[in-house]
Amino acid sequence: MYDILDILFTHGGSFMIIGIIGAFDEEVEKFIEIFQLTKEDTTIWDIYSGDFKDKHLVVCRSGIGKVNSGAMTQYLIDHYQVDLVINSGCAGSLLSKVKIMDVVLSSYVTYHDFNPTRIMEYSVPELGKVRASTKLIHIAEDALKKLDVDNYFIAPIASGDCFVTDEVMRDTIYKATGAYAVDMESASIGHICKLNQVPFLSLRTISDFSDGNDDFEVIAAYKSSQLVKEMIEAL
Repeated sequence: MYDILDILFTHGGSFMIIGIIGAFDEEVEKFIEIFQLTKEDTTIWDIYSGDFKDKHLVVCRSGIGKVNSGAMTQYLIDHYQVDLVINSGCAGSLLSKVKIMDVVLSSYVTYHDFNPTRIMEYSVPELGKVRASTKLIHIAEDALKKLDVDNYFIAPIASGDCFVTDEVMRDTIYKATGAYAVDMESASIGHICKLNQVPFLSLRTISDFSDGNDDFEVIAAYKSSQLVKEMIEAL
């Protein structure tokens, strides 16, 4: 399928408007610092914006969960007319080969708490497996290579409104979805982007094994922000 971003790159134009969504402070603060963004005058949302070279960046902290992130995504599309959306942050691993500090680029996003599955299949675009932008995946891979990061996967990410903190729940989600990572926002962001025909990618660094033990959210979030910065340089 022809990627909408191919049209943007082929025909050029004015500023490309890039939306970046993180759930909590640590997932967005590096973007604010690196790109010297200023806070928008909004009463509800934490949104920061600024120009970088030939791009306009809109970075926002959505809050945790599917409703917050879905609402934030639609707000970005409606009020800022973003050309693409990147979801940056951390996630839990759903299988042993995906280790802490590994990176997962979403091949597609799906819900693990939308039951029964047959309802999700006709209520969510692409039968509940919402595919990310191929172009953005390729750009993310190039960024990973530039930073000498080879511990990454292009794989499904599953989302739901709960913390996954035990092995039984973790294994159940993996068996039901085939996802390599679990979070609380990627699927709703992808869902809204797909409905609006806006290219998206979720880029997540693994912070824990979804078992309730130690996690490394801050370090993982920072690693994701470094990778997204490289993507923005290349766009």
